[in-house]
Amino acid sequence: MTKTRTILDEIYDAWRDHDLERLASYLPDEFSHMIHIPQDVHPLGGMCRGKKAALERLSLIFTQFDSLRLDPSEAVIDPDTAAVEIQIHCRHKETGQSLESVKTNFWTLEAGWPVSLAEYYDIAGFRAFMSAVETNPLS
Repeated sequence: MTKTRTILDEIYDAWRDHDLERLASYLPDEFSHMIHIPQDVHPLGGMCRGKKAALERLSLIFTQFDSLRLDPSEAVIDPDTAAVEIQIHCRHKETGQSLESVKTNFWTLEAGWPVSLAEYYDIAGFRAFMSAVETNPLS
């Protein structure tokens, strides 16, 4: 296993555990994080620049959603980039609505360490999930 694959596996373990402190230990201060979800679908979509901003957003996401499955199965790793396909199953904590899907993460790397992340989701599926969240609150 390569150093980069080990680092990414450890990042995904921390992500799965919602362990922001451990996750932060792998990210540089100038880390950037882009979630390719339109803000009209979810207000936390878009770009965050800086590790602090990215971790604050992830904290908000972890507050709203449980990660029931986060399985980074397929990965293509080059010296400066990594693409990871991830099977996800998350549950909206307030409503109990759940989403099973695949997302793709594209990492930019320097010396094997991540400096930025771009996340891509099935927008139609995520939009339907968020619509269900908005129209089916727990009683």
